[in-house]
Amino acid sequence: MYVVGGVTGHTGSLIARALLERGEPVRAIVRNREHIYQWKVLGAEVVVADFNDAHALSFVLEGAKGAYLLTPQSVYDANPLKKWACQNQSIVTAVKNARLKNTVFLSSMGAHLNKRTGLVQALYDAEQKFNNAQIPVTLLRSAYFYENWIPTLDTVHDKGALPTFLKPKRSIPMVSAKDVERVAVELLLKPTDSHRVVELAGPKDYSALDIIDILEQILGKRLDILPFSEGGWEEVWGAEELPEEMNDLLNETYDCLNSNKIAFSGKNVETRQGTVTLEQMLEKWVS
Repeated sequence: MYVVGGVTGHTGSLIARALLERGEPVRAIVRNREHIYQWKVLGAEVVVADFNDAHALSFVLEGAKGAYLLTPQSVYDANPLKKWACQNQSIVTAVKNARLKNTVFLSSMGAHLNKRTGLVQALYDAEQKFNNAQIPVTLLRSAYFYENWIPTLDTVHDKGALPTFLKPKRSIPMVSAKDVERVAVELLLKPTDSHRVVELAGPKDYSALDIIDILEQILGKRLDILPFSEGGWEEVWGAEELPEEMNDLLNETYDCLNSNKIAFSGKNVETRQGTVTLEQMLEKWVS
């Protein structure tokens, strides 16, 4: 039995489906009962659990052959770093209590840095908690997700412009959720008996200008770039005002991406390269 968290998100849903398609039994973790039926229909065992509840998570992980886990995040979380640190502790405690020896945990490039990396600080915290617990784990450090561009596509269609918080010419490592699924499943099926870090990027780095060029070819029309200034988050996620700490963390995250502070370490890690291009995904999303 493999336990999969985040099944309502991009990576968890793909990983759970991939394991089920291989004939592997899957226990899917959901936070809301409304998602139970869709996973039961696919053949998964479904449990409702809160990632802040170490006791409940320990029960969910008991007897598992392996688990794919992550720290759930929302841009509307109040006191986000404190909340995510509590979730991290709960996850690590549960893995240790269940004596689970095959865990793949979704982390991020830049998670080797200990401060002032915006949202990535939560993943540094998670990695350190796993290190201190001295339990076998694979930390899968992902590049910036292609899927982060999905919310911008309505503006591309409506206004003929691509919104971005990245500097237009700034190329950064990016990767598809599909490649995360492929590598995570591979790592689950070939577990380690110790601590390992795997850094995963896509086939190439991209800039906002690269994305403009790709979209222009797909759509057959000229597009502009719409650079957002700090504090423009509501323009992306809606009119609801974000918590002040979250606003600051988002600003810091993109400052670090633009300055190349958030990057892969390349030290004492395994490196993997995805095969799915952003061109392929954009073609799918806008068609």
